[in-house]
Amino acid sequence: MHAILLSALLALGASAEKAAPAPPKLEDGTLVFLENVNSVVEFSTRGKIGHVALAFTDGDTPYIYEATPGEVRRVTAAEYYRELARLNKRRDEDNQIRGIALRPKRAYSDAEVAAMRKYLDSQVGRRYSLRSYVRSKPGDGIHCAELASTTLNQTDRYGFEDCSHIHPQALYAAMKPISAPPQELAIEPLQVKEPWCARAQRRTAEWFTWCGWSCQEVWYWCW
Repeated sequence: MHAILLSALLALGASAEKAAPAPPKLEDGTLVFLENVNSVVEFSTRGKIGHVALAFTDGDTPYIYEATPGEVRRVTAAEYYRELARLNKRRDEDNQIRGIALRPKRAYSDAEVAAMRKYLDSQVGRRYSLRSYVRSKPGDGIHCAELASTTLNQTDRYGFEDCSHIHPQALYAAMKPISAPPQELAIEPLQVKEPWCARAQRRTAEWFTWCGWSCQEVWYWCW
């Protein structure tokens, strides 16, 4: 009897986890902008947009590419949404991160997608840095809007100049008139509560990543 009850409870738990909303389908080359995510960036650029990433599908799995402290990375869209949900869980209702998707009016061709993917894959692991933005010239590091605009330039549709000095709000303003209507991306609350040990391990890893990037960034600024 106990074994039957345990099996039923496990089945219910699995069903609840499967019932979690799936990330919305994003076409290749979709720009994912985030509002209310970085007060320093938003204040310095006088805009609501504080970050930008790009979405591409590999097989049946959607991925997000972004430049974030401390490097350019590629994560599944599902994990990306979970990360945003975790951040929102720590915030007040009037301080939630908001996601906005800008899709191309005309879908990118296979050649355009291949060119953008080739560039992005070559950038994964590259150091994140704001030095190029402040000094208005490319450096060994790269920031989010620089990565996105340079990626778009791999197609014949765009000709962004001085990509290192483009910030997220400026890129959004440039792309909005020539893209499909903006679509808000619902960031659903977490469906399954993480164990305390998992939360502690993740936050410790995040702290070490942030500290390591900060120290390295300060060092590069000295030269």
